[in-house]
Amino acid sequence: MHWKTYNRERANRGSLTVCLGDDLASKWASNERAVADRGRPIVYSDHVVLLGLLLQQIYRLPLRQTVGLMRSVLKLSGVALPEPDSLALCRRRRHLMLPHWPKGSACIVIDSTGLQIRGPNTWLTTVPGQKRRAYRKIHLGVDPASTLIVAGLVTPCQAHDSEAFDPLLATADLSVTRAIIGDGANDRRCCYVSARKRRLRLITPLRSGAVLRLEPGSLERNCAIERVRFVGKANWKRSKHYGRLSLAEAAMHRLKAAFGPRLRSRLWPNQ
Repeated sequence: MHWKTYNRERANRGSLTVCLGDDLASKWASNERAVADRGRPIVYSDHVVLLGLLLQQIYRLPLRQTVGLMRSVLKLSGVALPEPDSLALCRRRRHLMLPHWPKGSACIVIDSTGLQIRGPNTWLTTVPGQKRRAYRKIHLGVDPASTLIVAGLVTPCQAHDSEAFDPLLATADLSVTRAIIGDGANDRRCCYVSARKRRLRLITPLRSGAVLRLEPGSLERNCAIERVRFVGKANWKRSKHYGRLSLAEAAMHRLKAAFGPRLRSRLWPNQ
């Protein structure tokens, strides 16, 4: 590792650099308020709203403070443009079209983690026996070659990882992917069916007491069972390079370190 380059990259993470193009005024708002339509709010473009929401998540600010930050950015840039208010950012959040995930490589590792929710009566979740603790689960697919997140999905806490397996793969570009690595929660029939439908090879540790199946499509899992019985689970993981799953856990750590361990919105579409 080149420490000089590493230190420079870490320092650049704290820099605030916003590139505002020359045609910013024409793309900032889709229509300006006319004299005859006094009182009609300005309709901002999706890029403006997405910029405000990114600043909110990166700097962990409430919506009103995010408006002040956007006003400061425009003032420092020398551009006389209005900034969207907190109500516009809140209402437009659920209707935004987010950019597509980057394309993955030949292998993708998947894992999930929990995100806390803060809202009314949340303190009851800390009182034993009063209310069950609620949270959201975020499922991520990570490219082990570039460590980029190439797939993502948010589900309620009651959803099992195997239930989110197929929707998670639907969010990724699997044109060059050939294998999926997951933890033991993906050792389910539905996961193998979903992987086989997309012509992918699922690599997941077998549950304790796994038995051979005579069902169609169980050949890959049966071969894994025979191999584990012959060489042991540790050697099987080593031969499949199962240790790459730790890269997904590292991506979870980066996500929580950058954006925090909790969600800032109480509404499901905004989350």
